[in-house]
Amino acid sequence: MNDSKSSPGSLRPQTNRAPGRSLAAPNSRNGNIGLMERSGKDAGAGPRPGNPGGVDTKIGQTIDYMLQHLNEQVQVAKLASLVNVSQSHFFALFKRRTGCAPIDFFIRLRMQHACQLLDGTALNVKEVAAVLGYDDPFYFSRTFKAINQVAPSEYRMMPRKMKNSVKHAALLRDTGTATKLDIIGLSMQKVV
Repeated sequence: MNDSKSSPGSLRPQTNRAPGRSLAAPNSRNGNIGLMERSGKDAGAGPRPGNPGGVDTKIGQTIDYMLQHLNEQVQVAKLASLVNVSQSHFFALFKRRTGCAPIDFFIRLRMQHACQLLDGTALNVKEVAAVLGYDDPFYFSRTFKAINQVAPSEYRMMPRKMKNSVKHAALLRDTGTATKLDIIGLSMQKVV
């Protein structure tokens, strides 16, 4: 049988592919998909209950990368390439595990670091913005207030107890992130 269609009783699947063309992912850019990813044997810890294919390891690696690059712009494409998955797949995995989109999570981490800088240094708001890679201190202030529900200058004047609740609430707000981070083995201490 030389044509690509099989007969009705045949065990061979029917396809309309060109000879030599992969069956893996006909709608992907180059017609192939990484066999390791497809088979569930992708990078990271091996499959275990609740962690198929080392997803938790991958998310942990990207969060570590985020924490090391708080002063830079981070793109989903870079994060996905770090763990060898497509952007759309990475986005879905990250959101499923953490409760929020990768860039939203990154912004929350940056704002938490801003809180630490405001608490532990004499840097003014403009300098904190610059340390975190924000060129526009007004944009930084708006972002800080959107995440923490208080302006950076007001945050600095708050009593310590209130500051702690602001820092933790920013990461947890509407995401349930603390529980999900515990699932993937990251403590709040490492993130905060």
